Amino acid sequence: MRLSASAQALLLFLLVAVAIRFISFFPSVIDHDESTYLVIADALYQGYTYQVDYIDTKPIGIFLIFAGLKPLLGDSVFWYRFFAALTLAFTAFLLYKAKRQDGSPHAAGIAAGVIYLALNSLYTRYGVSPNTETYFNLFTALALWIYLQKGPLWQYFLAGLSLGIGFVIKYVVVFDGLALGLFLLWRALRKEEGVVLAFGRAVTMAVGAAVPFAFLIGYYYERGQFDTFWFHSFTVAGRYPSTRTLWHYFEFFFEFFLRYLPITLLFIVVLRSRSLSPSTRQLGVIWSVFTLVAVLLPGNGFGHYYIQFMLPFSFLAGEFFALPISDIPRWLRWVRNPKIGYPLLALLLLTHFFLQKKDYLDRPDNVRKAAQYLNEHLEEGDLIYTQEDQAIYHLTGRLPLTKYVHPSLFWMDKHIEAMEIDVGEEVRKITSARPRFLVFRLPVEQERFAAFRSRYYEPVKNVGGYVQIFERRDNN
Repeated sequence: MRLSASAQALLLFLLVAVAIRFISFFPSVIDHDESTYLVIADALYQGYTYQVDYIDTKPIGIFLIFAGLKPLLGDSVFWYRFFAALTLAFTAFLLYKAKRQDGSPHAAGIAAGVIYLALNSLYTRYGVSPNTETYFNLFTALALWIYLQKGPLWQYFLAGLSLGIGFVIKYVVVFDGLALGLFLLWRALRKEEGVVLAFGRAVTMAVGAAVPFAFLIGYYYERGQFDTFWFHSFTVAGRYPSTRTLWHYFEFFFEFFLRYLPITLLFIVVLRSRSLSPSTRQLGVIWSVFTLVAVLLPGNGFGHYYIQFMLPFSFLAGEFFALPISDIPRWLRWVRNPKIGYPLLALLLLTHFFLQKKDYLDRPDNVRKAAQYLNEHLEEGDLIYTQEDQAIYHLTGRLPLTKYVHPSLFWMDKHIEAMEIDVGEEVRKITSARPRFLVFRLPVEQERFAAFRSRYYEPVKNVGGYVQIFERRDNN
């Protein structure tokens, strides 16, 4: 039985996503954010409350996803990374479906999906490490596909509902929603559809988007924890002053476009093409501008922010493979020549696998080794404290002794001030618990825990010159 075009596309995306990310499934840590999701998800799974018992700056959605996966995936970091690859594959598939719904041919839809997977899988900080954007883009792509069907009002409600789920994973999804809503009104202003109809669709979509967040607010309000939720979710976010200069914004902006050459050129050529439908160009421009605002507005140069922009970027860049050859500059037509493009793609893949092996397999996994040592010596009821490598909590089945899981919250002044953290109280909480093991990144911290550590603990294991493990002396 021959598979349909959609089924073939989905199978292709699944194979590509797993293949080009497979080597990255093995390390215990790629960055601290993913480790934080795992640790807090462990706590939620045990019945603790997010933003009350354990705190981070992210919305609750990502932690609920990881906690929901725990019965299925257990504690295996490998399988969480595999699931992230599947999430990217389904996002690419929904992008393909949206392209087809928008009138693009099969080749353009396939190209958009493959480009999206490639963008997310080349650089550690731009997508290899699973982050919130990895997951909320799935719901944005779903919303786009439903939205482009231009169906009855209930479908716009579903599109909004999908955006609302993405919103509780990360609040910047509001910019995707604003872009889609503005595009409806833009079409009405250009008399491409009725104003009342466009406004009704936009409002219906907004109502749908509000539903998940309304349930979230209701949950915390019913538990009498609304003030704590609101403080850590919104009040704190407004306390971070941007120290970025205008040059930093330009540098961060152009770094992305230079990093992803020649795909950037495809994006530009498509926007300039006379053959691109005005509707697709208008949607692509509005969506791209709004997501770029979401990327640049916080003033932080975190590469994973750009994953949100990768959806409209891929949506437009994929159309390059549907343009008439006359619309493509002669010096760029080689991209459409299989005799040149396929060998170059094969070379790129080989280089990619070599670099991933170098980055993720050849380097010693000192965090996993430290966790293995602890697991060999820990007994039931033993507690640990780790200064920075919070993945050790997940790998040893322990929960942190401080509610501020991500190490930057407890050690960086800007977070301490914004979140009004009582550092002295947190230190007392940790020391009074008398953990059996302390784990510090080398060089060992010599401020908050130095006196406590030297009085009650002794070094027992140096792991690769990376971390030092201390054990409490038996008579203490």
